[in-house]
Amino acid sequence: MDSFTRLCDATARCLCRYENLVGQRTVLAAISGGVDSTALLLALARLQGEGRLPGPLHVAHVDHAVRPDSRKNAEFVVDRCDRLDVPVSIRRLPAPAGSPSEDDLRQARYAMLQDVAQEVGAGLLLTAHHADDNLETVLFRMLRGTGPRGLAGIPEARWLGRGQQRLLLVRPFLRTRRSTLESILQTLREPVFADSTNTDLRYSRNRLRHETIPQLRQSLGIGLDVALMTVASTARAANEIVEAQGLRILAQCARHKTAWRCELDLSQIDGDSRPFVHEAVRQAHLALHPHGEAASPSWLDRVVLLLDQPDGTRVAGRGGLLAERTRSGLLLLDPDRAGAPPAASDGGQLFLWDGGRQRFGATEWWLSAHEHPLPPLSPSPSEAGRLRALLDPRQCPLPWRLRTRRAGDRFQPLGSSQPLELRRFLQSRHLPRFDRDRVPLLVDANDTILWIPGVEVGERARLQLNTRRCVEVIAHCG
Repeated sequence: MDSFTRLCDATARCLCRYENLVGQRTVLAAISGGVDSTALLLALARLQGEGRLPGPLHVAHVDHAVRPDSRKNAEFVVDRCDRLDVPVSIRRLPAPAGSPSEDDLRQARYAMLQDVAQEVGAGLLLTAHHADDNLETVLFRMLRGTGPRGLAGIPEARWLGRGQQRLLLVRPFLRTRRSTLESILQTLREPVFADSTNTDLRYSRNRLRHETIPQLRQSLGIGLDVALMTVASTARAANEIVEAQGLRILAQCARHKTAWRCELDLSQIDGDSRPFVHEAVRQAHLALHPHGEAASPSWLDRVVLLLDQPDGTRVAGRGGLLAERTRSGLLLLDPDRAGAPPAASDGGQLFLWDGGRQRFGATEWWLSAHEHPLPPLSPSPSEAGRLRALLDPRQCPLPWRLRTRRAGDRFQPLGSSQPLELRRFLQSRHLPRFDRDRVPLLVDANDTILWIPGVEVGERARLQLNTRRCVEVIAHCG
């Protein structure tokens, strides 16, 4: 079996691992015309001809507009795709002002590739990153300073975007050396387009590739590659453990979770689990951020340090995300996507019994009420939790309404002989600061607060020994 056939088989096995995630949607290949991507294009074209791709093949080429020969590069890719009978989309980035950084070019390139993927209905995006790229990445991150996640190197697959625009990025060549790809193209006598920016030493990655690594290999020989691969594999194993524990904390500790909010009850998590809490916060940030962006390490550190701060302490983050210390843990949310409650000035919102679930304004709160001839015995208050209340309506005239708190509000909690200032009462119950102006207050026609969902029932609506007619109110947050 020749090297090219082995490369095609390895590529097919890699794609099979993700086929069930994307179905038969289009496979989009990012092709620059260099050695790596040309080998990828040839391998994918053969697999398509053999019926071994999960979906139809489409090529995307992004012209960064930073080289005078970039248009010739694009024409080279188009000619190659025409010869292989593969459809191709060419995108040209706006001419950059000044000298763009490597990171700026990379982000712009991926944004353009995601746009092409949406246009052609692609579920997979393939790039030609290879084993040498992975080793360079590990060394580069090591020199700049990083943790286990960075030392783990380039992941074989990761998701881009979210929702309907979600795209799986896969790198099938990560176990293949660049020398192998060069040898295959020489054997096949396939031309490539040389990118002059790959030798531009103004870019730190190129200096690492053309100066630092050759010098280290001259001193250490093959030991350099072995050492870097050992570091990457060890870090990858450690990172998998941390990720699994972070997911466990999210699954067990998340409360009142929505697309823009997640409350973590960390009261049962000990201090030795802080690294796993750090990972849980990172994953929660990815899920909550409107564009799925990762949190900066410094922001994550500041959020975890909130656990040593008083309740109500806050940290703002990228994209408008907010973290708040609560009595039991952390509240992570995106205030910009939080729906607004009813305006306090209009008296709130009418609350009807036996009318199905009612949403409290545009917030995450939903409430419903059902009238019973006798107080139900099941479930018990401890089983039902704080989001269900049984109220005696005899001293609570209709109509009932839902509203937010106002300045000067007072509340007489269950068992108390005197009304208390609502502001201080909510503080004493450690309700998160963000929730104090959003939690629905159930009030009667006299504007007496009958129930604060998740907090307390009012003394006026408590069940008596002679209570017969009863109203069951159930709240849902999320």
